[in-house]
Amino acid sequence: MRHIAAILAASLPLTACQTYDTQPDPAPDAVAVVPSEDAAPTYVIAICGECHAVQDNAVSPNPQAPGFADIANSPGLTRDTLVTFLADAHNYPMQMDVDLVEEDIEVIADYMLTLQSEDYVRRPG
Repeated sequence: MRHIAAILAASLPLTACQTYDTQPDPAPDAVAVVPSEDAAPTYVIAICGECHAVQDNAVSPNPQAPGFADIANSPGLTRDTLVTFLADAHNYPMQMDVDLVEEDIEVIADYMLTLQSEDYVRRPG
């Protein structure tokens, strides 16, 4: 038993000399996620996605809020009418307390128009 204690006592200072890498090893096959060109800009999801289905074929979190695809495929909707609507906060329901700057309005409108489809079928509400 004394020999084991002596060996442990002698080896203990050696463990203090060991260095450890504090950086975690990268995941072996990590793949960068590249957003699709058709995907909604992240801030559009952040601003609008709490109530609206921002992505195509999605269901709105708020059943009273139409999805972007439903809006984009509304009869007679044009870029001009959409930009005009988005620019006038008085058009918004009370729940939509958001002020958009012109650049955001343009990006949101341009994205929404990518959801237009000639064969669009509105989902039952």
